[in-house]
Amino acid sequence: MRDLPPHLRLLAWPALNGRSPLSGVTVTVPAALADGPVSLACYSPDTAVAFAPGHRGGAGAAALLTAPESEEPLAEPLRLVGTLALWDEVVREAGVYGGNIYLAAEGSVARLLRTAHGDDLPGSVEPAELLEQLHALELLYRFPVAYKFRGAHGRERQCRVNGWGRLLFRTLDATDTDPYGFTAARERLVRHLDTHRDAYLRGVRAASAAADHDGARVWEDIHAEQPIPVLI
Repeated sequence: MRDLPPHLRLLAWPALNGRSPLSGVTVTVPAALADGPVSLACYSPDTAVAFAPGHRGGAGAAALLTAPESEEPLAEPLRLVGTLALWDEVVREAGVYGGNIYLAAEGSVARLLRTAHGDDLPGSVEPAELLEQLHALELLYRFPVAYKFRGAHGRERQCRVNGWGRLLFRTLDATDTDPYGFTAARERLVRHLDTHRDAYLRGVRAASAAADHDGARVWEDIHAEQPIPVLI
């Protein structure tokens, strides 16, 4: 699996999580990891993915990402990665931050999804585990909050989509269908930033000025007004 580009590794996600594998995709997990967290199998260099002849090669495998029969099995990870990429775009378009914005913790990711899609999103994988799986598949960055923001180690993990995740989102966005609700999500996020733009700008400025000796005070200053706590 590690030989595949990160966005194509996601084709193994249903089988890794105990669902029916996508048609033409066979996934083999080392026996020692079969009963452990799926994220460990995602990290393992010994987890293997094989494609049926019609899906071999980049173009054939990539077509599976947007095939109608893949929509339901891949909905959870695709919606999450796509929403992170969409948030990046909307933040830049609003002039809040010109780079790629980090979500401050798992709670921020949950708030982003609720803001973008509403409260009734289906999901069967625990959010922190799903994020860890996507990090292991190398579709996003996820690591302990920078010391200068928190002043101590905690359970929070800041995260953001990476270039492979953005490629995945562009692949989905290029289709004529919108099974994951990204059009409506973009509209909601644009309205959200129209309402709270100044609060996010103040937080970004506080994060930009942070130094290693500032610690928890900066964390509080950054997130005092932000409905979706972010970092840079």
